[in-house]
Amino acid sequence: MTESQSALDEVVLVDEDGRALGTAPRTSVHSTDTPLHKAFSLYLFNDDGQVLITRRALDKVTWPGVWTNACCGHPRPDEDLGVAVRRRLGEELGLTVEDLQLVLPDFRYRAVDASGIVEHELCPVLVGRADGDLAPDPTEVAQHAWVAWDDLVTAARATPEVYSPWSVLQIPQLEAERSRLPLTRGGESRHTGTGADITLDAVRDLLDRELAWITQVWDTLAPAGQPDLLGQDPGDLPAWLRSLLADGGKRLRPRMCHWGFVATGGRLGTRCHEDIVRAAAALETLHLFALVHDDVMDQSQERRGRPAAHVVAADRHSEQNGHGDARRFGENIAILLGDLAHCEADRLVHTLPSVMRDYWYELNLELIVGQRADLTGAAARRDDPEHAEAVAALKSGAYTIERPLQLGALAANASPQQRESLARFGHHLGRAFAWRDDVLGVWGDPAVTGKPAGDDLREGKNTLIWVLGAGRLTGDAAEAMARVGTPEARAEDIPLLQTALEEAGVRGELEERIAAEIAQAEAALDDSPLTPDGVEGLRELARAIAWRDA
Repeated sequence: MTESQSALDEVVLVDEDGRALGTAPRTSVHSTDTPLHKAFSLYLFNDDGQVLITRRALDKVTWPGVWTNACCGHPRPDEDLGVAVRRRLGEELGLTVEDLQLVLPDFRYRAVDASGIVEHELCPVLVGRADGDLAPDPTEVAQHAWVAWDDLVTAARATPEVYSPWSVLQIPQLEAERSRLPLTRGGESRHTGTGADITLDAVRDLLDRELAWITQVWDTLAPAGQPDLLGQDPGDLPAWLRSLLADGGKRLRPRMCHWGFVATGGRLGTRCHEDIVRAAAALETLHLFALVHDDVMDQSQERRGRPAAHVVAADRHSEQNGHGDARRFGENIAILLGDLAHCEADRLVHTLPSVMRDYWYELNLELIVGQRADLTGAAARRDDPEHAEAVAALKSGAYTIERPLQLGALAANASPQQRESLARFGHHLGRAFAWRDDVLGVWGDPAVTGKPAGDDLREGKNTLIWVLGAGRLTGDAAEAMARVGTPEARAEDIPLLQTALEEAGVRGELEERIAAEIAQAEAALDDSPLTPDGVEGLRELARAIAWRDA
């Protein structure tokens, strides 16, 4: 065996916390004192909801002749889990898998064979739908059968000695996660087509159910009657949250989730699709949290053509002669409204697979880091392009474009190559999106954007427009730029700067940058391993985002 072949037949050793310690040859690591190492188990279902069981070959060294799940194996060093599962499934059964989903990420076991050999594995358990014709390797599989899931649960409980020790432990845990198993017939559970409307409708329905639950629980906790000062309009926080979410906006993040899912092979109507619907709904509520808090921090007066939440609450306080400072009251209520949105976003993701939950928390941190950098950069009057571009990526491009795409890919159990293609596409589209936001924040039509024109200038935001303008404006325009965002600002400063920045070529340069990024985003889709339907959807969405007016 060559050195490269040897490396391909090694397992990854781990400590009790799952951290890699090194590698060892697969053929020698299993002994009477087997160290803990990485493995996996796969349960395959067909379109009738039956599960595949296989009988281990009679000449296997350990547990020969017992019945077990579809296949097991070991990820190679630096091999992605999904890649390892697909590789081993092809080797043992000649099949491919669709709708691959991680259900038991933390399963581990230790078992001793009659020969004394020990299995000691950190063994995440996945499920999926079988695709292709069975071609079992006789050195691995002696027999196979498709059986009803309920029958397997009963049999493993009644006659555990017939089945592998790992499957006897896994099956009850999978039954506890029954709602995530693909048990329904394919024709009954799948939608036709790949359009985003299917996902958006499911997101709306899920949010309706969740907000009804919040209201029910809230009403058991809150004092009886209408909330003081807020009254029926806007109402208590759950009703207010519901009305703001119903407004909807452009639903960009759910659309990105959808096309990231479809582009990497995800199918609608599957259990994996339910995961991406949940993630997309969480992104909508997280976005509302960000908008409400952002308006407080920026002291924005309008959002989507209506008074911002803190303005509404402050007005109610003033109208009813509330005690204390109306402005402070409005900000405090808006902060609580945003907190409720964030609380609901976290509730929505708590049942997702751990890999998606971990990614979700990174997304949250990234958003907060971007907001902090925006505030401190504006206060310090940063005028370097690196900082402006970093803030735009963190606050806007990442959590609107890149992260939702990758959540869709994670739900579909995308390959590393697919995720890399999406990452290149998302990076360039995210930059274009952020710069279009900058353009709209200075020159947008308030009747379309729902925010006053020039808001970003009024607040002295450290955008790329600000950075470019700082190096080009002179005279009255430069003086106006120094005043905005300070108590010395004048009403005429904003229209003066809007005109001066355009005449200095700043708007033209932004438009050129946006066009270049869109071209690179579309180029990332050429000859990619993404699905044709997904590529078409991503291209259409990229163009709509780049040239939007709101």
